[in-house]
Amino acid sequence: MPTSLTTPSRRRWALLTALAAVLGVSACEDPFELRANQANIDVTFELWGLTGTPVAYPSAVSVPFAVATPLDAAGSFDLAFDVDPDGRLLVYPVGSIVSPVGGIRSIGFQRTDLLYNQIIEAPRNGWATDSVFIVNPGQSFLVRVASAVCQGSALQDVYARFYVDSVIVPERRIKLSSRINPNCGFRALVSGIPPY
Repeated sequence: MPTSLTTPSRRRWALLTALAAVLGVSACEDPFELRANQANIDVTFELWGLTGTPVAYPSAVSVPFAVATPLDAAGSFDLAFDVDPDGRLLVYPVGSIVSPVGGIRSIGFQRTDLLYNQIIEAPRNGWATDSVFIVNPGQSFLVRVASAVCQGSALQDVYARFYVDSVIVPERRIKLSSRINPNCGFRALVSGIPPY
């Protein structure tokens, strides 16, 4: 004659069933999948051209740290900025200005026809590397930096999008909007923590 489950047995059975369901769902996730641990950073930079302004003025950006900085001989920046006589922005990779203490790192640039807010990911290919990049006010561009902060990571690059808000030639002043993904190898440029 079959026996019915008592109340404590039913609770135990319900708990075991719920636990099995949770374990079944989490077993589908890859425990080795890389996950971003930092949110994308939105920052506005006010910079000065590297020529025609005092050396103490910030004319460079460290991309993974999302900070503006003056140039230094150690190369603790990724990008340096200048203004040409026609009001265009000149973007220099660090290796074209100084020999960084940690060695030359590859920096890529890419143009886009998308509006700044439409750029939701950095492309996998099509990068122009280690050359001076020229951009007009009102244009957006993308940057890929082989960053020293990613040395211990399987993925070495940090990605960002920039928008040239203004270039004021007489003052040698530059204003840029940017969104930086500080997670090594993650290309998504959406708000919050990037999914990839």
